[in-house]
Amino acid sequence: MNRVVSPDEMHKWDFEQIEKGIPATELMLRAAKGLQKAVIRLRKSNETVTILCGSGNNGGDGIALACLLQQQNVPVRLVLLGNLSRITAESKHYLTLAHSLNVPLLTKWEPLQNEMLVDALLGVGLDRPVTGVYANVIEQVNASGKTILSADIPSGLDANTGEALGIAVRASETVTMQFYKKGMLLGQGRAFCGAVTVCPLVTETPFEFETALFLQEPNDLVPLFPPRPFDSHKGKNGHALLCVGSGRYTGAALLSARAALRSGCGILSVCVPNPVRPFFSNLPEAITIPIGTGDWDETGCRAAISAMDGKAAIGIGCGMGSGEIRSLLYAAIRSRKPLVIDADGLNVLSANRDLISMLHSNVVLTPHPGEMARLLNTDIPSILNNPISAAQAFPCTVLLKGATTVVSDPKRTVLCTEGTPALAKGGSGDVLTGIITALLAQGLGPFDAARAGTYLLGTSAKNAYTLLGERMLLASDVIEAIRMEEHGK
Repeated sequence: MNRVVSPDEMHKWDFEQIEKGIPATELMLRAAKGLQKAVIRLRKSNETVTILCGSGNNGGDGIALACLLQQQNVPVRLVLLGNLSRITAESKHYLTLAHSLNVPLLTKWEPLQNEMLVDALLGVGLDRPVTGVYANVIEQVNASGKTILSADIPSGLDANTGEALGIAVRASETVTMQFYKKGMLLGQGRAFCGAVTVCPLVTETPFEFETALFLQEPNDLVPLFPPRPFDSHKGKNGHALLCVGSGRYTGAALLSARAALRSGCGILSVCVPNPVRPFFSNLPEAITIPIGTGDWDETGCRAAISAMDGKAAIGIGCGMGSGEIRSLLYAAIRSRKPLVIDADGLNVLSANRDLISMLHSNVVLTPHPGEMARLLNTDIPSILNNPISAAQAFPCTVLLKGATTVVSDPKRTVLCTEGTPALAKGGSGDVLTGIITALLAQGLGPFDAARAGTYLLGTSAKNAYTLLGERMLLASDVIEAIRMEEHGK
């Protein structure tokens, strides 16, 4: 996993490396070399590289880059904006070198027809709205239609929240130094950063970080899905229980159940109201347990509570409507079995706050921002402004859905960027609940099941199949394969 840091952590890390004996000018040169690689890859053969620099160390990275490109005979020019009397000592070092190398130096950007732009105006320490000459230049840059490479972070982007501080550069690509910054992944950050490359400045970096925050990558999940042994059977692969559905929401029950089966649980039982059972005729692998003639009530809850016995994991909430399921949630939480609570289960949890005090390490909550706001008795903007803190508010695993999904337990937090706008539709949450419940039933811990479930939902079918492999096969698939074989297809 890639570590994700706050601006304050990044500043402290920089300071510690200098204290350990790495000159600030050397760190700046290493950053410039990372930018140089990206420039060579992105630049069209006839383009001049125009580097827009501020007076801070972000600008210093750009000045050092200009020196490297000039030595490589790449057409380059420097545009120095802002108050040059405030330029840092490290930046002065490379500015002197740039003068000696005859790098063209301007104090105003005059666009060329054929140029790519490097944004080295403002760094991660920015904490106020962008105004004046910087704001004007950023507006022109965004309207230019040119390839834009940002150094460390797009200028104007809040490195903590991912919000534009008045205005921010919309980069084609960003080369960030050593670590992802929180704001690159939260809020609007991903839209402003474009593709992101991490440039390592130091290979060995023991450091006392304030938070355990990481960006999840596909390779992080491979160890969670080892090949199944040849003597595997349904009893070894976990018996999952879903308590889902209502007369109004039959699709939610089917989606969560099908997802659980495709995610590899050995046996799946599904507690549903009687009106929902006929819809499961197309999913014969699922064992349906009737909970009553109507929708969820105390009688139905008692039937579902009885069904918990012997189950490896439980999922509650998808499509249950306005039924009274407090007693069901109480029993499921108190059982301490691995448990996923979603949708209508979360609504009941919010309305029965005594249940929140019972949450424990085997529980996974999967709220969207509106549900999380109700759980924390606050408003949606408060959740969106600080989703990491929101996800860390409970003594269990929380999967806070969003363009960047936050998965957190009391020990660690990961940011998951596999989501796509295509998933912004009804049914996606039901599928996610089924996936996580199945993974819990197969023995994954709550945190791992939640982050793996996010990946499996958000990634392409090809990547999901690579991880799940034989786990995805259903008995009815074999029947279909036999039919196709018989017909020579």
